[in-house]
Amino acid sequence: MSGLSIAMLAASIITAIFVFIKIKKSQFKIGDTLYWLLFCLFLLVMSIFPKAIYWVSNKIGFESPSNFIFVIIIFLLLVKIFLLDARVSKNEDKLMKISQRYAIDNETKEKE
Repeated sequence: MSGLSIAMLAASIITAIFVFIKIKKSQFKIGDTLYWLLFCLFLLVMSIFPKAIYWVSNKIGFESPSNFIFVIIIFLLLVKIFLLDARVSKNEDKLMKISQRYAIDNETKEKE
């Protein structure tokens, strides 16, 4: 096993342990849990079958399999950031509507 495979195996195990701790404390949503568990599984598969990574990275044209792995992980994290940004925007809209409704309700109570 190469150093990169060992590092990915350790990262997948540590991430899985962290996710399971968060699940036990009920601090994750189901969608978030599923994303991170699939991420851990992906890292685990890449660390167990490194020849597949070498083959795919050579076919795509990467100079080094580690560059290919970094690109994949960066892409997956960008997807997660996009999903989180969409959730934050939705929550900001909800918060603005609630605060406007609260302000209108308080204004009408003060006039009465």
